[in-house]
Amino acid sequence: MTLALKIVADERVAALDSTFGRHGELTARGGRDIRHDHLIDADALITRTVTRVDRQLLEGTKVRFVGTASIGSDHLDTAWLDGAGIRWTAAPGCNADATAQYTLASYWLACRRLGIDPLAQRFGLVGCGNVGGRLRHLLQSLGIDVIANDPPLEAQGATGFRALDEILSCDAISLHVPLTRSGRWPTWHLFDLDVFARLSTPTLLVNASRGDVVDGAALGDWMARGGLAALDVWPGEPHIDAVILEKAVVATPHIAGYSLDGKYRASAMVYRAFCECLGLEPGLTPELPARPVPPDLNIRDPSFMKHLLKACPVERDDDAMRTLLAIPPAERAAAFDALRSNYPLRRDLPL
Repeated sequence: MTLALKIVADERVAALDSTFGRHGELTARGGRDIRHDHLIDADALITRTVTRVDRQLLEGTKVRFVGTASIGSDHLDTAWLDGAGIRWTAAPGCNADATAQYTLASYWLACRRLGIDPLAQRFGLVGCGNVGGRLRHLLQSLGIDVIANDPPLEAQGATGFRALDEILSCDAISLHVPLTRSGRWPTWHLFDLDVFARLSTPTLLVNASRGDVVDGAALGDWMARGGLAALDVWPGEPHIDAVILEKAVVATPHIAGYSLDGKYRASAMVYRAFCECLGLEPGLTPELPARPVPPDLNIRDPSFMKHLLKACPVERDDDAMRTLLAIPPAERAAAFDALRSNYPLRRDLPL
């Protein structure tokens, strides 16, 4: 077989050799290290969220397909890609189970640290799509009172959603929206000074969506006044505000969706789109490594949260994240990236 295609990929994308590597010359690099000169003769770029893909990166290259093994595409200049005739795809929903399960574990740990009963809190969801919808199911299965806000879904005819002001009165609020700067419902700095002014300080804010859905300055001011936060994503990543990190009830390094299951699912989704775009016969999509047969899990069983907290080791990840506080500010961004790059992948619970 002649390897005619040239493919550049983020080295952290799962199963590269068994998928994209079947069809051409594969070069794997660190996501933040991918530059224009690496792509001059490339036909395809396979990336993750840490690579900004825009005119500056791709103009003048041969790239005709961009795939990001992530649920979001806010790091892609999709308008420019469309105008340049470059096909692009993301992997929405690939790690929804992982993120929903990890968010529940983070919430549970935060409640334990605060000495409050997680089952007795009124829980508000902002965004009820792939992740938020799964989290709502988990919370309701535990008997937790949940309300949700999702204007885009409501505009499509879905019912049962509440206004944002009602969500802001909840005991806990979890954010599950994409990061968008335009359109009818932009989410960049959705939680800004105005929203935080309407949010009571005892509220626990949970964020495992995108860091810049929240205005960092407003978040820091709210936390200084007693606001509570469990954060997996951070305003201005990878540059982490040490004050926000120190005050967070739970702090983890943007790894809520980092399960082996989610990564393999993302690779398979992008690989299928890659083959379709370039007219290739796809090989077998990557298969997950075998694992011991898991126990029969019932979310209503008293032992369920024990299994979840073992599968989603939030306390371990929180300890790792707080090591950044001892690192000089100039080195903190690289250390944050290293926590993500070297994260020991976990498996989703089969729920």
